Amino acid sequence: MSRHPLRTWMLAGALAGSLSLSCREPEEPFPNIDELELLQSLHTPTHAPPKDPTNKYGDNPAAAALGERLFKDPGLSRCGTVSCQSCHDGEGRTVDTPTATGCDGQLTGRNPPTVLNSGYSTWFMWDGRADRLWNQALLPLLSPVEMASSPDILRARLSELYAEDYRALFGKLPAEETDDNLLLANFGKAIAAYERTLNRNDAPFDQDVVRFLAAVEAGTAEKDPAYLGLKTFVRKGQCAACHKGPMLSDDQFHNVGVKDQSGSQRGVATAGTEMLAWPFNSAGPYSDAPTGVESTRLQRLSSDLREKASEMEGAYKTPTLRNVTLTAPYMHTGEVKTLEDVIELYDKGGEASGSYAGVVSETIKPLELTDEEKRALLKLLESMTGAAK
Repeated sequence: MSRHPLRTWMLAGALAGSLSLSCREPEEPFPNIDELELLQSLHTPTHAPPKDPTNKYGDNPAAAALGERLFKDPGLSRCGTVSCQSCHDGEGRTVDTPTATGCDGQLTGRNPPTVLNSGYSTWFMWDGRADRLWNQALLPLLSPVEMASSPDILRARLSELYAEDYRALFGKLPAEETDDNLLLANFGKAIAAYERTLNRNDAPFDQDVVRFLAAVEAGTAEKDPAYLGLKTFVRKGQCAACHKGPMLSDDQFHNVGVKDQSGSQRGVATAGTEMLAWPFNSAGPYSDAPTGVESTRLQRLSSDLREKASEMEGAYKTPTLRNVTLTAPYMHTGEVKTLEDVIELYDKGGEASGSYAGVVSETIKPLELTDEEKRALLKLLESMTGAAK
């Protein structure tokens, strides 16, 4: 017999099941080989956000310094009172209300996603209306509900306070830039350079996973404090079907049955199509790398929108679970107040059919979690918040 502790433990479990006199099939020991591989992928990222070839200023310290000033400047809005930071402040870099307030007291249609660790993502906004961090920054700037700005307002503000910083980066003064779209793109690229520095990782969860994996190797997994939480997260709760990898998100779009009767309830089914025709997308003329990988990625989304239309209907991006205790309320509507409420939503398999567009993804079904499993899962989720810097 193999002396490898994990294989020995799993083989022993299989033999015990085959010899059992019970009519009920005994549960497979946790983790199995596939679950082990998934657990090994959950480690905290050990590197900075991956390079964004579409933004050549993305890792430029001068761009990040300018971007930080622009991020905090309410003078970029038409009303003079709303900045990027207005919706992305505090420890969670979001708001603690279901929606955020823009110019003239108008309310956003969705809960602002956190910008923490946003440099690790490849799709942005809940519905995928942006495919890069730099072009995402243009949406709230130009939204009539949020900052309600324009190229003229942006050019005037840049000329007033940031003219030489802008010229040092982009080669000309803001007043000399006659292409409104290029001016907007440059603004977005500076904002993205700053946002790429807003990373908060290395949570207790990461140490728990490392310790648990060592316990699996030693054959003592069931004695580990994180055993039930991880088992529920990976197996019965099916959380890891979408919340996987170092960022605890597959960065894809799913319908999880969140109640939504708004005009934008179709999610990526509508927004993805609009983004593909947007001149600021990553394959467009204002991208610094419009061909190759970026073009292929958008082509794949286009195919999915056509060939998997039913799956994309009412689907929204999987948010990261990192720092999740800091980002309440939850879901794209912001109407799920607590993590306990999130667990209950998934436990019942989403809201009733007809209260949202489309049909739920195949992993969304009643879970029948026990109270003990719910408590263990909650504790695990709470451990995913990293230390403040």
